[in-house]
Amino acid sequence: MTDTQRSALRYTADITTEDIDGLAGFIGRRIVLLREGADAPGNEEERVGDALSRTVTALTGTAREVLGALAERAARAAEAAEGNEGPSSPDDVVEELRARLSVLWRYLLTAAEAWSHLPDYDVLRWRLDGHLDAEHEARARWLAAGEAW
Repeated sequence: MTDTQRSALRYTADITTEDIDGLAGFIGRRIVLLREGADAPGNEEERVGDALSRTVTALTGTAREVLGALAERAARAAEAAEGNEGPSSPDDVVEELRARLSVLWRYLLTAAEAWSHLPDYDVLRWRLDGHLDAEHEARARWLAAGEAW
C-alpha cells in the first residue's frame, strides 16, 4: 500500500527512491498475477511478464543511479556554498540528469498504465512530473510580483 499522506508529485526533483521503488513494487505485484494467470509454462503471459519484469528492473536501477548522481551533485554544491566557492557542477549537467530521470519516470508510468485504475495505484505520486514545463512556478512568480498572468 502506498503512503497517501505524501504530497502530489509536481517536479522531477520531487521523485524519490521511495516513489521509484513503490511504483516498481506495484508493477511487480501485477506481474506476479500475470504469471499466475498463465495456463502453461512458457506461454505468452509468462513471456510478457518476464520481459516486463526485466524492463522494470532495468528502469528502476537506472533511475536509482540518476537519483544518486543528483544527490552527489547536490552535496558537492552544498560543500562549495559553505566554502564560498563557485558552483562545483554546471546547471546543465543537473538539468540533463533531471531530464533523464523524467524520461525514466515516464517509462515506468507507461509500464503501470494498464493498472492505473486499481485502488492501490497512488494517483497523487505516480503521475507525470512537471519539471520541464513548470508553468505553475512561472505563474506564481508573476502573481507574487502583482502581474497579470
